[in-house]
Amino acid sequence: MEDRITEEFVSGFCKSQNQTRMVICELEENEDGSKSLVSSDCAYGVCEHSSDCLLIRQVL
Repeated sequence: MEDRITEEFVSGFCKSQNQTRMVICELEENEDGSKSLVSSDCAYGVCEHSSDCLLIRQVL
């Protein structure tokens, strides 16, 4: 299956920056239809709030 990468913008409150943010994410569609985050223009993954990030949760 060919890789399917899409870009999505999400906006909402960022706990780390304590402000509203717009984040661009690259997502890969898996064979089962679910999505995996390839990259984002924020610190998702290393941010202390990654486990409960309301922004990234919108796209996954």
